[in-house]
Amino acid sequence: MKKIVKTFVFVLCVSLILGVVGCGKTEQADDTWIVGTSPDYPPFEFVDEDGEFAGFDMDLIREVGKRLGVEVKIEALEFDSLIASLKQGKIDAIIACMTADEERLKEVDFTKPYYTNQTGVLVNPDAEVDIATLDDVLKYELGVQTGTTMASWAKNQVDEGIIEESQVNYYSDADAGVDDVKIGRLDVFLLDAPVAHEKAKNLGLRLYLKQHSIKRKVNSRELS
Repeated sequence: MKKIVKTFVFVLCVSLILGVVGCGKTEQADDTWIVGTSPDYPPFEFVDEDGEFAGFDMDLIREVGKRLGVEVKIEALEFDSLIASLKQGKIDAIIACMTADEERLKEVDFTKPYYTNQTGVLVNPDAEVDIATLDDVLKYELGVQTGTTMASWAKNQVDEGIIEESQVNYYSDADAGVDDVKIGRLDVFLLDAPVAHEKAKNLGLRLYLKQHSIKRKVNSRELS
């Protein structure tokens, strides 16, 4: 197992050198990287009780920096401003659970994928909401985080006339959207599955998992 991890990180390091890091040019010294993230996405990136950046992505980028002999400085930004900040040279790299979709690939280079994911749909357990297929999400008032692939998907549904624009609520901070589900202001919120799992467990929300179509439901009490 250790050998697999070492090989994986080395491939990621090479990709970073040839890819994302080359997209931005800050005024920092050559042995320092300014890495942008959106720390509202546990377990990938979040701020812990001590006010420190924590999570899988944070550990990963620090290990990459260690092996390349550079100091990593992490900067918190809103998710939808990350690519613009990289292109403007304000940061040197991004690590923020970001999918390499067609539109983003026109703007920046990506490393090789290191995580394959589902999409989670968060619902208040007291709400009369049931999600059996992806189309069921479109029956309700839904929330997405700006700049995400879920936001692009929702906008496409509006553009195609499948749902009304008023049905979609955009949030710069994922936590704000999840809180609205918790208090009953919003019917559903779309997130990457591990993040949705974490928030469902902590807040007692209902979670549906989707892979192309939503195939199974997990109640919050089952998330341990």
